Amino acid sequence: MAAQRLGTLLVSVPGLSGTTYPPGTTVTVRGRGATVDGYVNGDWLPLAWWEFSDGLREDIADR
Repeated sequence: MAAQRLGTLLVSVPGLSGTTYPPGTTVTVRGRGATVDGYVNGDWLPLAWWEFSDGLREDIADR
């Protein structure tokens, strides 16, 4: 099983469902490297390294 951790979106990212998630959204992140898998309530988000930060950042949405 791949490593799983929490992250925070830094930019708006569309999910496979068509929903776009805003900066500050908490995502479950799996994998490492230039691209990883992100999930929000079961919706898959293909994430590039620059679209999220590891860990939780409550102040990002306020920027």
